[in-house]
Amino acid sequence: MPTRVKRPGRVRPYHHGDLRAALLEAVAGILREEGIGGVSLREAARRAKVSHGAPAHHFQNKAGLLTAFAAQGYERLGATVQATVEASGPADGAALLEAIGQGYVRFAIEHPEQFEIMFRIDMLDPEDASYLKWSHRAFKLLTQTVARCIQERQLDPEMSEPLAVAAWSLVHGLAKLWISGRLGKRTRARDPRLLAEQVTRLFVNGIVRGTRA
Repeated sequence: MPTRVKRPGRVRPYHHGDLRAALLEAVAGILREEGIGGVSLREAARRAKVSHGAPAHHFQNKAGLLTAFAAQGYERLGATVQATVEASGPADGAALLEAIGQGYVRFAIEHPEQFEIMFRIDMLDPEDASYLKWSHRAFKLLTQTVARCIQERQLDPEMSEPLAVAAWSLVHGLAKLWISGRLGKRTRARDPRLLAEQVTRLFVNGIVRGTRA
């Protein structure tokens, strides 16, 4: 009988864009289930169902993987904030600042693992081009909005930097407290988005508009 030639198994093709997205998605799962200590290129590859060497096409080491994950987070943050702004249709700088804060909290609640890593500078490459691009773009929207408040005579020019810091600190702290679970035990609020609306409105009305409404 003729010898049957064994054909090599079919190799599944990978598109680099899809592979990168799959590896970053794997990071979210690792963080959710195992924490930062469980993250590695090898584990990300295992979860993405690719060879252990596949991540080398995109990331040199764990820091590179986490930095890309953080950069993606800033990109998503910008998209979430933009969607929130478009949905609210702010009429002035103060209303825009309010919408930005609400979008910030919304992103953090929807992507808690990514939100946490975005600020772990000790584990990232802060000079990475993509990380710098998206993180600067996110902060620029805040500073531009504060500048608009000044142009509309809603704010003293000397208060621009303190206001930007205060606004960022407010929503970042709110998001961190909610994600930790500590805030839910000390407030009647059950919807973090509604709470964010109330808190940002209180801040904007009191600080920017100078009203009690």
